[in-house]
Amino acid sequence: MRTPRHRPGRLAAASLAVAALLTLAACSGGEDEGVDPSSADWPQAVDPAAHEGEFVVVWTAIAENAEDPALAAEVERLAAEGYEVEPWSPGCQSGAQEPLTTLTGFTEPVGVGVAFASEEDAGVFDTRDEGSTVSHTTGTWTC
Repeated sequence: MRTPRHRPGRLAAASLAVAALLTLAACSGGEDEGVDPSSADWPQAVDPAAHEGEFVVVWTAIAENAEDPALAAEVERLAAEGYEVEPWSPGCQSGAQEPLTTLTGFTEPVGVGVAFASEEDAGVFDTRDEGSTVSHTTGTWTC
């Protein structure tokens, strides 16, 4: 019967793999251990009318008029996520009316959008939100 020979190459590779796993485990410990990143805090929305300077809006629904039931449904969906929004005119944000009119074909669209202080916050919301996104616009309050 043949005795298996020790293969240093395999042992070294296995040792490196174990060391890498232990290093990763040590670095990922702490308060956030076991936290699913998708359940982390969502970004805080801003009130566009009260916000100073530019803000970014993630438009999640656009309609031809404020009576469209899709807008009410979107307000309810976002409320369930903790965002208090109402339909409003993209004309109240500098630079939003024209792109949304071009995109939708509506002369004076009305939309549901969540306003954020930064592009980063808007991106986090857009990534996590399971609803649809019509567009992102950046501008200041004009109404």
